[in-house]
Amino acid sequence: MDSMWETLQEFVVDYCDYLPDSIPELDKFPTPNEFLNNYVLTNLPFVVRCDESQHFPAVLLWKDPKYMRKKMAERKVTVAVTPDGRADSIVDDLFMIPEERTMLFDKFYDELHMRDINQVYYLQKQNNNLIEEFSPLVDDVASHIPWVTEAFSERPDAANIWMGDKRSVTSIHKDHYENIYCVITGQKKFYLYPPVSVAWMPYQKFKKFQWYYEGVHGREGKWHMKDLNEEVKWILPSHQPQTRNQFKMLLNTKSYVVDVCPGDVLYLPAMWFHEVHQTDKCIAVNYWYDMKFDMKYPFLKLLDKLCRLRTPRRDASVDKQIELEDSLLSDLHEKQKKLIKEELKLNRKFGGRVPKQ
Repeated sequence: MDSMWETLQEFVVDYCDYLPDSIPELDKFPTPNEFLNNYVLTNLPFVVRCDESQHFPAVLLWKDPKYMRKKMAERKVTVAVTPDGRADSIVDDLFMIPEERTMLFDKFYDELHMRDINQVYYLQKQNNNLIEEFSPLVDDVASHIPWVTEAFSERPDAANIWMGDKRSVTSIHKDHYENIYCVITGQKKFYLYPPVSVAWMPYQKFKKFQWYYEGVHGREGKWHMKDLNEEVKWILPSHQPQTRNQFKMLLNTKSYVVDVCPGDVLYLPAMWFHEVHQTDKCIAVNYWYDMKFDMKYPFLKLLDKLCRLRTPRRDASVDKQIELEDSLLSDLHEKQKKLIKEELKLNRKFGGRVPKQ
């Protein structure tokens, strides 16, 4: 078993050696053939960086809140609300999904800029909301990306708009979509891990709960958790003690940090793990194209299953530290037991009254 584990470790390292040291940066869109052959088939991300107004009129137009309010007048939107900005994330060993509220866009925009520390608003509905709820703004961006649509011979499965501030953080996860991600205003920071990182990802099953806010007339309300009687398999946060060894190995695997600025377009291939942070008042749109379920899918499933046949061993320094901690605890327990015995003897000798020392 140890030899198999070492072989798997070597395989992941060898695989990452074939990845570039940094994410390729292009100064123009690739042709459909270049996109398909150089990036999709190799499952490699890239970012296109050029003049911020070149891709979409929205890069300039959406800087003006009056413009967006006018275009979205009397339109209702679906908004995710949480107490801390962590939607679809692990909170106190529970998988928490946000409360969803339907409100006028004007109301959402006002709330977004009020900075209520108890309620964080994030526009993150993923069911083609750009086309359905934000149809007045579609002409400022696009309903699809032509060079991608031509490469895949199909239009995107969904086009979405994302809008929030820096308190909204997306926990580490992967998607079964080919993702074209375009930042319009603000800046997004992507932490990217290749699909073979599944070997070290500390998945665990969690009970699924939902936030809901219960307001009291004339006073500030309180957040509560609703049990949805479901379980979700998700990745533990890196700060959890039980994940430190796996995340240590993950950090030794090749990974990337990419800043995506206004006008930039990121291609995030299917099955790449990613965690996303953003600057204040950030707006982005993305296009999900269906992933082709080819040989890479069963390959990654096999890798995941093989790596979970045993728990990864800790390195020597961690073992030594834990051994020292266990030894100190053992000594402390022995001293406590000795003191208790001495106290019992004194109690018996003095009839339950221990003289003052």
